[in-house]
Amino acid sequence: MVASPCTGVCTLDTTTGYCLGCLRSRDEIAAWGSSNDDTRLDILERILEREAAGHPRVVPEND
Repeated sequence: MVASPCTGVCTLDTTTGYCLGCLRSRDEIAAWGSSNDDTRLDILERILEREAAGHPRVVPEND
């Protein structure tokens, strides 16, 4: 099973519509739980494309 990219920073950017933590769209987040591994891998590929396009991911600091 493909692990979720969620970082626990669950806030949607009002400009892009992507979560600030995982860079998924609202629809991708909603679909994740019922998606098969192929669909999840497609979503992860889109996240990598978003990062490459300059969208930063917010990852919480470990205390």
